[in-house]
Amino acid sequence: MLQLTKKYIQLGLVALLPLASCDSYLDVNDDPNRAKAVSSDALLSPIIVATAEGHYSLAIYTSMFAQQLAAYPSGFQQADQHIDVRANTAFNTLYLNSLNNADVLVKQAAAEGSSHYVGIGKVLQALNLGLLSDTWGAVPFSQAFQGPLELTPAYDSQEQIYTTIQRLLDEALVELQKPTSTVRPGGDDLIYGGKISSWIKAANSLKARYAIHLVEKDGVAAANNALTYLANGISSNLEDMQVVYNDKNLNPWNRNIAIGTTTGNFITAPSSTLINLMNGITYPGLVDPRLPFLADKGTSTANYAGLRNGLGTGGNTNITANTWYAKPNSPLLMVTFSEMKFIEAEARFIANGGTRTSVGSTPEAYAAYLAGINAHMDKLGVANKSEYLNNPQVAVGAENLTLSLIMKEKLIALYLNPEAWVDVRRYDYASAIYPGMALPANHNPALNGQFIRRVLYPESEGARNAEEVAKVTKGLAEKMFWDL
Repeated sequence: MLQLTKKYIQLGLVALLPLASCDSYLDVNDDPNRAKAVSSDALLSPIIVATAEGHYSLAIYTSMFAQQLAAYPSGFQQADQHIDVRANTAFNTLYLNSLNNADVLVKQAAAEGSSHYVGIGKVLQALNLGLLSDTWGAVPFSQAFQGPLELTPAYDSQEQIYTTIQRLLDEALVELQKPTSTVRPGGDDLIYGGKISSWIKAANSLKARYAIHLVEKDGVAAANNALTYLANGISSNLEDMQVVYNDKNLNPWNRNIAIGTTTGNFITAPSSTLINLMNGITYPGLVDPRLPFLADKGTSTANYAGLRNGLGTGGNTNITANTWYAKPNSPLLMVTFSEMKFIEAEARFIANGGTRTSVGSTPEAYAAYLAGINAHMDKLGVANKSEYLNNPQVAVGAENLTLSLIMKEKLIALYLNPEAWVDVRRYDYASAIYPGMALPANHNPALNGQFIRRVLYPESEGARNAEEVAKVTKGLAEKMFWDL
């Protein structure tokens, strides 16, 4: 887990070239001043940076949909009300900067025999593909990245993308476990510093993530698949897949959101739905010690309060540099140990025959649930854990464990992570699973009371690949293939 350095940010200016993207037709002439090839070690760091930036650009929307955040009237309030949501920047960053250049890295590293770079590149491809597909549905991949040879690539279905994700991760594991690599990653690996064993665990963790998404379709089989992958996945906070920033290269939540709160540029803030899960309102008497790590109420002596989604008023908290997630040098979390423990808790609960309404599960499921809370608290540096963990509304015992308890805690632990919206959709925004969840104020009337389920494709995609986009375009309320 390395910090971003000025060296690798500068390399990003060279390496993030649209070498084979859908935009290649804009300029197919040779430029003698343009780099025609970039070494694998120079490519990796800017791909990682782009992945993290895309993760942030997506999370600023998905965190509103999952009601972790809400928009101020001066911010993304139209998106918060589920109106004409497109998230253009996120799509372009994840697809053109991350996936496009990861394709170059994988092909180049394979040609030179740098198996470890191939493996890392495929893990990053899987992560970016998952973020894209779980947001938009069908996306171009199998026919993409050919430049002038294919200017209008077909969109792979989401079901096809899910098969591709698992294949990429399987192929990554083969490459990462090879004993030799012509070029070996080191400081250019801004996530694990070239530690291949950690990339192997990250690959297995992503396999578990995409397996648990399929529990509505495949039931116990999906839960058991997730448990199989978890056995070789991330096993401590020290192995979290994250990018660490510094005082020169600022965490995107700091530079884009927290700094704005000091200049009157208010965009988004914690949602009342999330805050009320933690401030003793939804669960009377249960106050979560993680609250000040997620939300800053400044000098207010009142209880923590969040913004009403779709309305943008009613709150006294913000995401500032005093919160853990938005300090200048905070890490941007992508795949974490706490997420893995909650996946385990859910998978064991379902494998034991648990349902949305059933009560009670195995000691192993309960232990994973508690471990997920512990891991998140340890990550944030919470000192006073015991009062919360011993509260009878948390320490319910295996015989009283519910999916609502597991998913509530996972929603908190996945703060500002797009994965939280996947969970909320899988469980249909149900207030029985997520207490307090309700349609935003001033909700898009065209959705007829239905929550948002996907994001619309950017206008730029419709302009350059109109025929293929028309084949896959669906409405904001239409479910993903894993969401029955």
